[in-house]
Amino acid sequence: MGINALIIAVDNSKGCLKAVDFALENFTKGYTYHLLHIQTHPIAPLFVVGNADAAGLASEGQLRFDKERDDASQEFMTRFFIPKASSAGAEVIATMLHSDPDGSNDIGAAICNYVEKHKPVALLMMKHSKSALARFFLGSVTRYCAIHCHASVIIVPA
Repeated sequence: MGINALIIAVDNSKGCLKAVDFALENFTKGYTYHLLHIQTHPIAPLFVVGNADAAGLASEGQLRFDKERDDASQEFMTRFFIPKASSAGAEVIATMLHSDPDGSNDIGAAICNYVEKHKPVALLMMKHSKSALARFFLGSVTRYCAIHCHASVIIVPA
């Protein structure tokens, strides 16, 4: 892929529409926009069970929960991000990948792996406003990508 690809990392927040707006304003003609959403899975199952029969029910519940989250994320991309990115007439590729477990480094690594595979001119990300305490405990996907990605990383302020 590469030369005219732009990867825009999005999550399920309308704030990420600013990143799409930035792309539309600054990367106008001849680009393919890759909208990339990383769907995380919980670190541990949502259910604690006491026997094998209950474990089967818990597993079914977890699968149903994961599918509902995937469907909601896909709907969000389809409803908000794809139409916005398509408005410039560019080709839009929407991709949802999964990351285990739920942590900033794992999400960042999944984004960087996608970047490495598609070799874009840049990775575009929103900077979310987290407190210093939240950044300390939760980490920062944007920071991880800025350090580890093998492409230019453009950070759009919140």
